[in-house]
Parts: sequence; C-alpha cells; structure tokens
Amino acid sequence: MKTRTILLPVTVASLLTGCKFEYRNREADLIVRNARIMSMDGNNTVHTAMAIKDGRILELGAEFEILNRYKAKRTYDAGLKAVYPGFIDGHCHFLGYGLNKQKVNLTGASNWSEVLQRVQAFAAANPGKGWILGRGWDQNLWPGRQVPTNDSLNLLFPDRPVLLQRVDGHAAIANQAALDSAGFTAESKVAGGLLGTKDGKLTGLLVDNAVGMFQKIFDDADEATKRKALLAAQRDCLEAGLTLVCDAGLDAGTIDLIQRMQAAGELKIRVYAMLADDSLNFAKFDRPLRDERLIVRAVKCYADGALGSRGALLLQPYSDDPAAGHGLQLADQEHFVKVAEWCKAHGFQMATHCIGDSADRLLLGVYGQVLGGTNDLRWRIEHAQCVDTADFGAFGRYNIIPSVQPTHATSDMRWAVDRLGPERLANAYALKRLMRQNGMIALGTDFPVEGIDPLQTFYTAVVRKDAQGLPPGGFQMQDALSREEALRGMTMWNALATFTEKDLGSLEPGKLADFTVVDRDLLTVGEDQLPKARVVATFINGEEVAQGR
Repeated sequence: MKTRTILLPVTVASLLTGCKFEYRNREADLIVRNARIMSMDGNNTVHTAMAIKDGRILELGAEFEILNRYKAKRTYDAGLKAVYPGFIDGHCHFLGYGLNKQKVNLTGASNWSEVLQRVQAFAAANPGKGWILGRGWDQNLWPGRQVPTNDSLNLLFPDRPVLLQRVDGHAAIANQAALDSAGFTAESKVAGGLLGTKDGKLTGLLVDNAVGMFQKIFDDADEATKRKALLAAQRDCLEAGLTLVCDAGLDAGTIDLIQRMQAAGELKIRVYAMLADDSLNFAKFDRPLRDERLIVRAVKCYADGALGSRGALLLQPYSDDPAAGHGLQLADQEHFVKVAEWCKAHGFQMATHCIGDSADRLLLGVYGQVLGGTNDLRWRIEHAQCVDTADFGAFGRYNIIPSVQPTHATSDMRWAVDRLGPERLANAYALKRLMRQNGMIALGTDFPVEGIDPLQTFYTAVVRKDAQGLPPGGFQMQDALSREEALRGMTMWNALATFTEKDLGSLEPGKLADFTVVDRDLLTVGEDQLPKARVVATFINGEEVAQGR
C-alpha cells in the first residue's frame, strides 16, 4: 500500500511535469494578454489572449491556455482594453494628406478674410517666388456661402502664383499669376471643367478638370518632398489605429517610391494603391502587384466632381442653382468602357468616383456592360453619395462594392438639401441600403477631405451625428449601420474590397498580426462614450508601430 501510495503521486507529477514542459516549449514572439480580443471571425468570438510568431497569429484563446502553451520573447498587457483587427481606411489620399502638411492649412477658416490671413502668414514664413499652395476652405461654412474671387489674392500676390483648393480638392481659387502660368483666358474651355468668369474676366474659380490642369505641380514634387509627405502621413495614420490605407489614385513613380521605402523599413503601413487613370501608369503595370506591404490591383477613375462645388453629375439640375445645370461629367462613356475593358483583361479592379445620381447610373451601366453579371472581380463605386431609387439594385446584380465615407453625410447635411432638394436627399448617404445589396460595404474617410480618425468613421456610421452631437436624433437614421456592420466595414469588408481577406480583416490563426488597441469596447459602451474612445496602440505583423494620440 505504501508503494502504491508513493508511486501514484510520483506518476501523476511526472505526467503533469511532462505536459507542462511540452506546452511551454512552444515558442512565440509575442503574447497579447489581459485583453478583450474582438476576432471579427464568423462567430464574433471574443478571446482574452493571443500568441504571435513571425508576424502571424498562432492561436487565440483563454489567457491561461495561451500562457500555458507558449513562451514568448515579449508580452503585451492590454489592461483589459479592446483589441480589434487593424483598422483599414477603404478610401483616402495618403500621399495627398502628407503633401497637404507642406501647404497652407485652410481647414476650418470661418471666412475668406481668414483664408487670406493664413496665406499671408505662410508666405511670410516661406519667402520667395515659388508656388503658394493651400487646401481646405469651404464656403458652405461662411456667412452667405459665396464662392470668393481672386481680387484680393491678385493685390497681395501680383507676381507669385497662388492656388488654393477647396476642402474636396474639386474646386480652387487661383490668382492671376497662376492662371497666366496655365495660359487661361476668359475664352478658355476645359472639357469636364469650369473656369469662373464675371463681366468677361476670370474670377479665379476653377472646378474639376480645370483644377486638374495644375496636377503637374503635385506630380513633379521631388523625391525628398514625397518622402517627407509619406512619413508624415504614416505617423498620423498609425497613431489613429490604421494598418492599411487605400490610396485612391497614385502615379507609377510614387508607387515605386512607396515600395522602396517599405523595403527599407521606412514605411511599415500597408498600402493598397489604386493607379491614377493615365496610360503611362497602365504601361508600367500590365498585371497586379502583391508585395509584403503593397498591393497594386485597382484603377481609380473620376466620373464627376463634388456636390459642394456643384460639380457632381445629377440627373436633374441643382435645386439651389438651376443655372448651374446638372454638374460635370469628367470623361465620356467611351473612355470609361475602354478603362473597364482594360481592367477586366489585366486582372485589375475598377474603382470610380461617383457622387451624383447621374454619375452612379452612368458607371453602374458601364460596369454592368463589361462585367455581364455575377462575378468576383469586386469592382467598386467610390462615394456612391446620391443614388437614384431605380439604381440601388445594380450594385447587387453585378456584385459592385459601394465604397463610402460616413463622415461625408454629417459634413454635408446642413447644405446638401439645398443642392439636392428633400426628395433626392432621401436617397443620399444611404449606407444601409447600399450595404444590403451585397451584404457588405467598404468604409473610409477620404482624408484629407475629411478627418483621418477611423473612430469618427465608426461613430458617424452608427450614430449619424457630427462631433458636436448634432442633429439630436441623428441624420437620416434609416440608413445608419449597426455597430457590428460599421466595425466590419472598417475591417473584414475592407479586406474583401482589397483582396486581402486571407491575411487581414479578422484575428484568426494563420492571419497577419495586424491589430488596434482601443481604450473601450465600441460594440457595447453607451453612445455617449463613443466620441471619447481613443486608440491606445497599433500593431503591424505583431510589431508595435505606434501608440495612440
């Protein structure tokens, strides 16, 4: 009896020791513990710990299980905070955001006088004869909502060219020196663009393709300028919790620079680069590119302009200015068909900027003609801001992804009814109806047009209020998304929209360890707590690349 009594504990102890040794012998680079990990898998499983090795997730589960199975070089204590798949911005201008930091910041200017004051301060700090570039003014925020003329700019800067873009980038005010540099006169015509005139003289107002005539200024930025811009944009994106950004329109040279900076370890953020609609870019990329942190698989086109500058292409004239007509179509149908056929033949996704209901109808028709029916090519309509009732179903018929920016709704809501009238407004910013067409929707910000913060995207998609909590009941709440839908729109559905769903979009074994830590659970906290949410840390490939702002 003594022998058996002695041997049994020794045998059990030996077995337990063996199990313990075997479990802890599994190596990991990082263990995330003490967390609420929202996996966003098919069952919305919540875990408390996660083991990571070589940039990929090994296992998720209960903390005691993960800690018993793995030994790790590093441990990250999440402090019971929420961990989400890395946030993805489905539509932005990553390089443009960085370049804007080197321009006059006109965002939030309360009137034209304040714009001029900011430009003068910038010119004093940056003397010389070179271009003065600015962006961010919005006449819809000013008393009277009148678009300015360039008279004051001409007096202040008679010899130095000045180009000040509206917040959406689709309109600008240029002084006479800038207009002269482009050879513009009162008789000039630009297809798909508008030059403002009054009493036979140019006012300095440029809309859509007329602004595009100055694109060479931005494209010709030297490499040092672009490097500085990309690094500045990356810093802000990572601090905001973004791990992948979709840049909606880049030239081949910039894409090459991004690839080189990523290879050198300077750029850690992932970039889904859409080719700008230019034959030179098409000549450089005859097939999609998939690198470790760079994907080139889309072409970005523009069907029309913006609603705020009355460039959006509408089926009926603008309600507040019938003389402005229907807006602007930036290329003819034949061009869009040609690009669509090239995309289909070369394995590229087509992504087209469509704000107005006429632009949406035009491109949905082109897509349908080329796609022919059900498919998995994942072509996209960017913005889909105003859609006629008869056209919603086309998204589902041809599996077209609506790629939208929730904060556009709350930025525009005070004046959009003037442009569209109440009947058309009811079919605008229709996130829920668009999402239902294919059971998914891609969400982004369009930064720098809007702010960079993905948490604001989430709040606006769900609550449909601005940063001041207005309107009290939310804007057109019938098209609000649920919290889960909004979160999927920033993670898994954006992964699907970028062909990265096998690696990104959810936290599951085998996927890349991109995740964002937030100081509260977005899915359960009260509505009043959502605006207070802050990003704590951002990880890419299991590496902490930023702490929150």
